[in-house]
Amino acid sequence: MPRPNGPNSIWVDFLGADIRFVQGQRYRIRIAEAGQGNSETLLMLHGGGGHIETFSRNLVPLAQHFHVIGVEMLWHGMTDAPPMWDHMNAQVTDEVLDLMDTLGLDKVWIHGEAGGASGMTPLVLEHPHRLKGVIFESGIAIKWNEGSVKPPAAPPAGGISMVERSKQLLRNLTWDGVRARLLMVMHRDHPEQVTDELVDVRLAHYLRPSTNDGMIRVYDYYASGKGAQYLATEEQVSKIDLPVLVVWNDGSEGTGPDAGERLASLIPGAQFKLLPQTGFWAHWEKPAEFNEAVRQFIMGEKVT
Repeated sequence: MPRPNGPNSIWVDFLGADIRFVQGQRYRIRIAEAGQGNSETLLMLHGGGGHIETFSRNLVPLAQHFHVIGVEMLWHGMTDAPPMWDHMNAQVTDEVLDLMDTLGLDKVWIHGEAGGASGMTPLVLEHPHRLKGVIFESGIAIKWNEGSVKPPAAPPAGGISMVERSKQLLRNLTWDGVRARLLMVMHRDHPEQVTDELVDVRLAHYLRPSTNDGMIRVYDYYASGKGAQYLATEEQVSKIDLPVLVVWNDGSEGTGPDAGERLASLIPGAQFKLLPQTGFWAHWEKPAEFNEAVRQFIMGEKVT
């Protein structure tokens, strides 16, 4: 139970989890793990700019049912920041496969939030035999057909995009700047979701020279538009033959609920769950509802 006067500390929520590094054949990857011994394994990928602490409100509760591994993506947190491929999402997929092979995981359930959902898109499309099911949270690396979803909202007058704000922040780090960037992933009406501790943790990550350099390269990549040539088409996504849950928000800077509904409609049998009053981080903003939806999905129940 959260404290009466606010949420638990990240590290109180992580009690019972194993925070460690896994040295794969190709990458050194930082993970948070709990529920070893449970029959079903769920991998969780955070969004762009993030780190495994984003899953502190999900990992241990979900580990009551599943073997859960929060995966820190390349260039993020304390995971390796290697030279970047021309197809960044394919390299994230390669990281996931390296981790699975190292841990002896043949088939898993996988979740990705925003940039993590984009990073796992090549895995879903090209290596479905390694997966049991997929959870897309507020993202996928897709080129929407013209007119199929509303275009992303422009930044507010005088404002800048999340990518540009991130690039500026990484070159001029301040506590207030990190907080302002984190506010962009939460619902606009709930700034209280950005706790001081969360800002402290992210600032500590960004102050590490290797992480700072890796994150700058990630956001330079996003800004370059190079990844556009590798986006999946709606036709490719419609051929996904796996159980799929689409979890979406109604308060992000990017595409609205119609994008999540469109994604779910493309994939045969996919389920859709809207978590109102959330931004990109629905798993953090409404953890009880998110965790229950994930439990229902993996256990083969109808998501309510």
